[in-house]
Amino acid sequence: MVEVATVGREGMLGTSAVFNGDPSPSAAMVQTETDTCYRMPANVFREEMNRKDAFQDLMVRYAQALSGFIMQSTACNAVHSAEQRLARWLLLAHDRVGKNEFPLTQEFVAMMLGVSRPTVTVVAGTLQKAGLITYHRGHLTIVDRERLEAASCECYETATAPLKNVTQARKRG
Repeated sequence: MVEVATVGREGMLGTSAVFNGDPSPSAAMVQTETDTCYRMPANVFREEMNRKDAFQDLMVRYAQALSGFIMQSTACNAVHSAEQRLARWLLLAHDRVGKNEFPLTQEFVAMMLGVSRPTVTVVAGTLQKAGLITYHRGHLTIVDRERLEAASCECYETATAPLKNVTQARKRG
């Protein structure tokens, strides 16, 4: 299993319903606790989509942005170092969780990045020694986000820009 997208409070699961309503051939996993999570029955979702109004427009734009995000993440996983990818993943998690501290195991990160657990140990240790994060017994704290962004590859900014645009449009409308 390898993560291809991270969805948080800005997004939704089930984007396949935006296009044709067929179930997605993937699995979803909750990574952290949240205070609020909304659920909409598929038939209500389809009714809202059929109205062809602002809801449908927002869902289509989100699905397009998420598709681009997945493509960028796939390319990133193929060409960038484990350190850059971990920095990118931590930034994404930070964006979605909205906290500097969150639970995170090396085993989970290894699965998400498609690397070995010893690789995570080395890479997380490098980021910690650089003062970007602290990491101890399954608990991670982002200490210096600005420098963590610099340690990440350009994929973080490229992949998140379209999603940020959709989120801003949702707030305006």
